[in-house]
Amino acid sequence: MKKILILITFLSVSAFAATQKIEINGMVCAFCAQGIEKSLSKIKTTKDIYVNLDEGFVILESTSEGVSEDKLKKIIMDSGYDVTQISLINETADVIRKRYEKQ
Repeated sequence: MKKILILITFLSVSAFAATQKIEINGMVCAFCAQGIEKSLSKIKTTKDIYVNLDEGFVILESTSEGVSEDKLKKIIMDSGYDVTQISLINETADVIRKRYEKQ
């Protein structure tokens, strides 16, 4: 029984993914969104990215505990945009993508 609990705990930790919502100022066109998506996709732990141009945010889903705010801010600022807020959220990028595509 103890081995089963350890295995379940290990699988739960290794399946953990962090999802971060990055609110961006200055992202006004599809080219902007594409550039930000390309820059964030270079992060090795990136699992999924959803860019919402109309609302001005990016959802970054990582295979680890997330990406540091400093690293995210640097990537976004180096791309020519301002980060207004970064927060951890409890939904996957795909769930958020589907929600906004229905609208």
